[in-house]
Amino acid sequence: MIDPFALAFLIIFFAMLIRTLTGFGSALVAIPLLSILFGAKFAIPFIFLYECLIDIMILARDGWKVKGDVIQAWPFLVTGLIGIPLGTQVLIFSSERLLKVVIGIALIAFSILLLWNVNLNLKRDRFGSATAGLLGGFLCGSIGMPGPPMALLLGSQGIEKDEFRRLIVIFLTVVDFLTFFYFLWIGLINADMLQKSLQLLPALAMGFLAGDYAFGKIDEATFKRLALGITLAAGFLLLLAN
Repeated sequence: MIDPFALAFLIIFFAMLIRTLTGFGSALVAIPLLSILFGAKFAIPFIFLYECLIDIMILARDGWKVKGDVIQAWPFLVTGLIGIPLGTQVLIFSSERLLKVVIGIALIAFSILLLWNVNLNLKRDRFGSATAGLLGGFLCGSIGMPGPPMALLLGSQGIEKDEFRRLIVIFLTVVDFLTFFYFLWIGLINADMLQKSLQLLPALAMGFLAGDYAFGKIDEATFKRLALGITLAAGFLLLLAN
């Protein structure tokens, strides 16, 4: 039987590779698979240390290019911060079984929409951005997946992939850090969990280096379809596991 620690190492590696290459998707890959290994109530808080660290590494790589996008990001950042504590209440009071079902259904729905490049004709005005930010923050606090609403919003705008990546990384950085410290404050992340997560840091570093190397060298659309195919399968696995 394969050691769960070795499986977790591979999951973190692949998730961080996806995140470095596309700007989002690490939680979509990691949380359902880690939930199968360790349970959803452990997997959701557990992933946030890696999310925060990969945010810093990606922002450091992009450097000055990010600064001009911060002004565009403020409407969905503000509402994203409001959504986090609301979603966290769902995480605290929901049963393990219900969380797995919700994550599975959300994964299947978002994966299909993103795989098919569904254009929802969402407007990136203040209202549209604020709504996507609120939903992203809520999903971050409840099931640890803030990226899909923002990806659907930005993907419907026809913007270039570099701007798409920068804007979504700005959003994820803010909500990931606030969620991490909020989880620490209310006890969802404890010393034992942090100790376990530190043991898998080499997987994060390797995933970042692999994604950074692949950036600009690999067909991003093909790689993204592969990642979303995995999340779609993970969603079905979570439902079948119940």
